[in-house]
Amino acid sequence: MSTHADPFTRMLDSEQGRLLLSKAVRRKLRRGQMLSMPSQFDNQIFIVRSGRIRVHLMNEQRELTLAFLEPGDVYSTHTPAWVTASESSEVLLISARAFSELLAQMPAATGTVVRSLGMLLGRMIELVETLVFRDAHARLAHFLVSTARSHGQRSANGWTLRLHLSITEIALLLGSTRQTVSATLNHMHREGVIMRHGPRQFFIADLARLEAWNGERRTGCEAPRPKQSTQDVGQPTDDVEMPG
Repeated sequence: MSTHADPFTRMLDSEQGRLLLSKAVRRKLRRGQMLSMPSQFDNQIFIVRSGRIRVHLMNEQRELTLAFLEPGDVYSTHTPAWVTASESSEVLLISARAFSELLAQMPAATGTVVRSLGMLLGRMIELVETLVFRDAHARLAHFLVSTARSHGQRSANGWTLRLHLSITEIALLLGSTRQTVSATLNHMHREGVIMRHGPRQFFIADLARLEAWNGERRTGCEAPRPKQSTQDVGQPTDDVEMPG
């Protein structure tokens, strides 16, 4: 579970949080099951209790992932986005009206909800900035740098990442393809910027080097492009789980 949701999760364990939970309906979702869609009229607030929920836009030509919601995140079913479980998940549903009435009675909880929504909005804005101003290769570098800082464990030798999104999910989040993400990871591995420590763990020996590579790509200077090859020592596959 990500650390960004901890304040809200702790609030749910308080007396005020238990009051909110008593008004909510628990719903379990299987992987791929839809929670809401743009044409849906009911206006409900949901809180992710376990698993991971994908928020995305979609038309006949393409999809754009806006966010992956994790335990403690708060969102609404009444948005122009599709909301789908990317793995087995559990959410708490409560009508927007009842949610507002409860928050009016719990000033302390209001601040926690606002902070949670603010962080979610910040992640979405950062994603849009990344999609607009960086190419596919620089997006992945930025993603790894950002994830290392927010979720990684730092040591004297570098950063260790335990990752929770598949390569396909990362590609969806970055507006890229699975092949490009895999090839770029392989390129980074060959350059010694990242190392694979098992199927769910990566090690970044030199975060500054990865940042510089990212910066060069964003400003238009040519950094080495990865070869589109499926053979490499790292051999990342869709079974490798990576962070959100």
